[in-house]
Order: sequence, then C-alpha cells, then structure tokens
Amino acid sequence: MEKLHLTFGSSYVVEDIKKQNSTKKFLQFSDEINPQQHALITIDNEQKFFKSNLNYSILSGNLDIIKEKSYFFNHFSLDEKQQKMHLTSLQQFPNKACSFILCQSLKYDFDFLIISCWTNISYYREWLSNHNFVSTPYDSSDSFYSKKMHIDL
Repeated sequence: MEKLHLTFGSSYVVEDIKKQNSTKKFLQFSDEINPQQHALITIDNEQKFFKSNLNYSILSGNLDIIKEKSYFFNHFSLDEKQQKMHLTSLQQFPNKACSFILCQSLKYDFDFLIISCWTNISYYREWLSNHNFVSTPYDSSDSFYSKKMHIDL
C-alpha cells in the first residue's frame, strides 16, 4: 500500500529537503495566504520519510495535479465508532472534485488527512457542509488544515 509523507516549512527548508533528496519526487504547495509557508509531499512505499512524522496510508483516491487550482488540506480525527459511520462515504470520490485523496495516519489510526481540489470553491464548501465531522471547532495546525495551496511544479 502506498504511503503519503507530508511536511510543512519555509521555502528555504523545503528547498534544502529537495536538494538533499534529489532523486526523490516531491509535490510542493505554497499557501495562498502566507506564500512563505510551503507543504511538501512525497508518495512511496516507505513507512517514514520526513522528520515531521506526518506519514499516512493512502486509503482511497489519487492526488492528481491540476495547475492553478486550490488544494484543501483537512486533518481530522475519528474514533472507532465514527470510523464505522463515516469512512465508507469518505472513500467514494466526490462528483465535483478534480482530485481527492483520503489518508490514515500510520502513527495514530484515528487521525485522517484529506487533500482535495475542486472545480469550484462552492463545491468544496458544499461537500464540507455534508461532511461536517471533517471540520473541527479549532482552526489550528493540530486539528484542521484549511490551507488553500497552489502546486509548484
């Protein structure tokens, strides 16, 4: 099963990681609100890659790259009961999404990550309102990523 590895950092940190691992393929995103903040992703079969220890099993979907589109990062937790109730619906690719990937933390099986791209932001908001368990009452890096990122190829 493929794994998705994620880290965040400044352009300096991200470029240094890419330089030290020149044979590795990375996807780099920049935050629309704070262009100095970047997300770096690599997908492989390894258990761990970045020191950030944000390593996930890919449960469903693909991370398709569409230039000039916003990508939404949603990090959330589901207990065992909630997983039984909601995971099946999350594993189905949403109709109006351009790209949608669902991942489960390798370290904490109750932590999940969705990275998605939509043809229109209103479709994302509609999907989110129908899956309100993905949102949390906190807007912090520990519980909910609401960054809109553009891909840097």
